[in-house]
Amino acid sequence: MIETIDLPEMIAIGVLVEAPWNELPRAVPAAWTRLFETDTGATSFLEVSLSREGGVYRELVGYLAAKKTEVPDGMTRIVIPAQRYLRLHHDGPLADIAGGFEKLYAHAAVAGLKATDYKLDFGYAPGLAAGRHELHVALEPEPLRIG
Repeated sequence: MIETIDLPEMIAIGVLVEAPWNELPRAVPAAWTRLFETDTGATSFLEVSLSREGGVYRELVGYLAAKKTEVPDGMTRIVIPAQRYLRLHHDGPLADIAGGFEKLYAHAAVAGLKATDYKLDFGYAPGLAAGRHELHVALEPEPLRIG
C-alpha cells in the first residue's frame, strides 16, 4: 500500500557515493562494506538518493544519528529535510527495490503529484540480506493557495 506521510528533519552520517549509473552497482556495495567495517555503534541504516546531475548520481549510504554525533573520518553528515513523501513497504530481495521505487513514481504520476529525485530507503543491515525496507520518494512542496 502506498501512503503519503510527513517525516521530520533527520540527520544521517555515512559514505558519500558520486558515480554514473553504470558504476553504481560496484560503488554502492563498496560503500556499504566500508560503512559496516567502521565501528559506529549504529543500528538504523539507510540509503539516501540525494541528486542526479549531468549523469552523476549522488547517494549516501549511512545511518541515522543525533545532531551532535561525531562524524567518523572519511564520512559525511547530511540533514534530511522535513518534508512530505510517498512511502511503500518492500519485503524481498534487494534487487527488487528499484521496482518499488518505480511503483512510487507511477503512483505520483497518476495522482498528479510532483515526485523528486530525493529518495530514502530504510532497512539495510550488515550483510545486505533481503528483508523489509521502507521506501520513500520526496514530493515537491505544494504551492500556497490563497483563497
